Amino acid sequence: MEKLLIYRERFLKFLTARGRYIQSGMRFLGGTVLFYVLGKLFGYTETFSQPFFIFMMGVISVFIPISALSLIFYVVIFLELLHVSLEVTLFFALVVVLYFLVYQRVFPETRIYLMMVPIFFYFQLPACLPIFVGMFCGIAGLPAILMGTVIYYLSNILQQTMNQLASGSAHGKVYSLIAARAIDNKDLLLYFVVFCLVTALVTAIRKRGAAHGWNISILAGGVVYLICMFIGGYLVNNEINITSQIGTIIGSIAIALIIQFLYNVIDYTREETFEFEDEEYYYYVRAIPKVTVEEEEFNVTQITVPSHRFSLKRKEHKQEHKEQDKEKGEEI
Repeated sequence: MEKLLIYRERFLKFLTARGRYIQSGMRFLGGTVLFYVLGKLFGYTETFSQPFFIFMMGVISVFIPISALSLIFYVVIFLELLHVSLEVTLFFALVVVLYFLVYQRVFPETRIYLMMVPIFFYFQLPACLPIFVGMFCGIAGLPAILMGTVIYYLSNILQQTMNQLASGSAHGKVYSLIAARAIDNKDLLLYFVVFCLVTALVTAIRKRGAAHGWNISILAGGVVYLICMFIGGYLVNNEINITSQIGTIIGSIAIALIIQFLYNVIDYTREETFEFEDEEYYYYVRAIPKVTVEEEEFNVTQITVPSHRFSLKRKEHKQEHKEQDKEKGEEI
């Protein structure tokens, strides 16, 4: 464990020393992946699927705030939807406006969670979402991942509808077909229920203040997610790939544990409690220190003696010995 803590401290020091460059690199990578995924999920406008556009959006993401990136995110989706149906675009715009007025304006820091949702769904890691939100944001971040889930499933419904219209297996107006599919989509409802349960559970365990509460909340959230997906899949008559779900949970738990380990390490064996009071309140304080490891620094000074100086000194010593022997001989 001590070795892991030493490596952790080295890694955090490296991040601190190179923080500016690493942050820029992560923003570029995040922006590139985000718009690549949007191009794959929607892809009705050729321009937004071009590698040059995706690369440029990654570069732009380095220099703009999250609020501006979120605005571009919505604009791209609106322009993609305009190629499908004006009615669908207007309805989605109404949903986004209501979402912003009711929630996003109050919790602007949750924009990043909403934009993460399509990425995690695309890479088959949706279990990370409620665990991350429960760990670092709490219940306040739940509407963000639910809205992101709506965006992801909207893209799926659009793709299925457009494929059916192209093949001639479905007839009618696009918006009516999309509305019918959205109402009958049981997967969306299942993810809504599972995300609510897992986020609430992880948040509750983490805030209980129990020993190793962070790790317990992550493991409990992963197990509950898996159980809910199996039970929910059975109830809605949806086929669940057991191997895929187990792999998703293992990967999500591993990622969450690594992030939590880098975020903080708490030494529960050194827990202390304090009591004090003022004129209005009596306080009970529980303090648990974080684990920090200081590496020993060794300063090694290397002394180099030039070879010609060393040979001169040897000659001087020989000359002194000869003179001393000569003086002794004269005395005798």
